[in-house]
Amino acid sequence: MGKKSRAKIQKSGSGASALPSPKEMMNLIAELLQKCSSEAPSANEEWEEYVQIKSLVEKIRKKQKGRRTVLVHSSEDTDDIGIST
Repeated sequence: MGKKSRAKIQKSGSGASALPSPKEMMNLIAELLQKCSSEAPSANEEWEEYVQIKSLVEKIRKKQKGRRTVLVHSSEDTDDIGIST
């Protein structure tokens, strides 16, 4: 029998539905950390830095929007809030 091909994810125009590559996410996060950990800017540059940081955060949020987070709880956690398993 032949090998089965994997379905490829098609990128949409906004890119929100396609999963971002780990390298791409790490680059955005590294850029954000660099921007946030640099010395405090002068009063004139403070607003511009705020706008740049906000833009980076929005890019990261858009990239993560398509990702699904699965929370795993142990039975001990659910017993504390009155949910029986």
